[in-house]
Amino acid sequence: MSRFKLTLLLLTALTSLSSCDKEEQKVNVNKEVYNLMKDWYYWYNQLPNVDPNSYPNPVELVKAIRVNPPDRWSYVTTKQELDAYYKQAAYVGFGFGTAFTANNKLIITFVFKTSPLYANGIGRGWEIVSIDGQTPTPDNYSTLIGPSEVGVTKTFVFKSPSGQTFQHTFSKAQIEMNTVLLDSVYTINGKKIGYFVLKGFIEKTKDELNLVFQKFKNAGVSELVCDLRYNGGGQVNVSQLLGDLIGGSIAFGRVFGQYIHNDKHSDKNSYMYFSTNQYSLEIQRAIFITTSSTASASELVINALKPYMGVVLVGSKTHGKPVGMYTFEFKDPSIDWAIVPVCFSIRNANNEGDYFDGIPVTVEAADDVFTPFGEVTESSLNAALNYLGLGTKAVKTTYVTARPITGKGLYEEIGAW
Repeated sequence: MSRFKLTLLLLTALTSLSSCDKEEQKVNVNKEVYNLMKDWYYWYNQLPNVDPNSYPNPVELVKAIRVNPPDRWSYVTTKQELDAYYKQAAYVGFGFGTAFTANNKLIITFVFKTSPLYANGIGRGWEIVSIDGQTPTPDNYSTLIGPSEVGVTKTFVFKSPSGQTFQHTFSKAQIEMNTVLLDSVYTINGKKIGYFVLKGFIEKTKDELNLVFQKFKNAGVSELVCDLRYNGGGQVNVSQLLGDLIGGSIAFGRVFGQYIHNDKHSDKNSYMYFSTNQYSLEIQRAIFITTSSTASASELVINALKPYMGVVLVGSKTHGKPVGMYTFEFKDPSIDWAIVPVCFSIRNANNEGDYFDGIPVTVEAADDVFTPFGEVTESSLNAALNYLGLGTKAVKTTYVTARPITGKGLYEEIGAW
């Protein structure tokens, strides 16, 4: 009898694995995870032969055996953290994203509304000068910021864009995310342009997207700029909703994408289709602002729309993750591991995929981290508006771009601290 029970759960497939008494759990967990990888993993036939019990836990096991390149994503986390993120739009942290500039200044790229930083007026473009008296660097930052545990307390010195410094002490807590960071409607030369910044694709995003597109539809938006520069992905069904809202009647009923599994599970191969939504726009093209942090479900939406409408990318090329993952959990509630391996690739209606090197941009532009989202002078948004013939050319001669820094595993997808 198979130890596995497969149930679809939004983005992921939830599989139950059984184990024995506590004395054997460590051995059995690693063994079951290794067997799982040899069955469901997209590149199962390239896995190394290892003794799974030689690794201290499944986190280290999967990190060691995943086929890298191209797999930079398969990971193991706890069921509690996974459920909090996908179902409750929450994670443990301070509630902000960061990036290092070329001269290693640590800049805040965005702040969630429930973050204590937001309540203190700290936002995009602020510099983190020190953490507990130490200067953050790309090498020490993840250590300085501390573990993802409630109550971890840090003292920060911040510098505002105007040059003032402030010291605050904050403690990590469960942060509820707002995945739409900003939305605006611009009227330029008589045209209505909808613009929004989308951070992820989780359950809460559905309501947020419907509200934004209701606003756009009511305003008579005829051009759309979708800012996915920090969007690391999430649930496929939520990305489908965004595709439906953008694709409208042009894409209705057509292929959104196709799942392709390994040869052991080819019976799971299937198609996804566009549908319509009461707030779907009727537009002929969409502009996406992207960076190397634009990954997975974000890239899926872009690739899915390409066969049906004009798709323009502004910024820098995307991350390059044309594959998806299932989540497998142990049936025994005392085993708090969730295994999230790459299990399938996704192609669009034209059978296009395999963009492991990222999707290239139409127009190169910087992520101008010192300029707030929505400002028409911000380099990427201004380049998008210029492409539409609606921007103000050469409004800035200098700008500062930066390289985002994120956690590993699930926290790489969350993309915030």
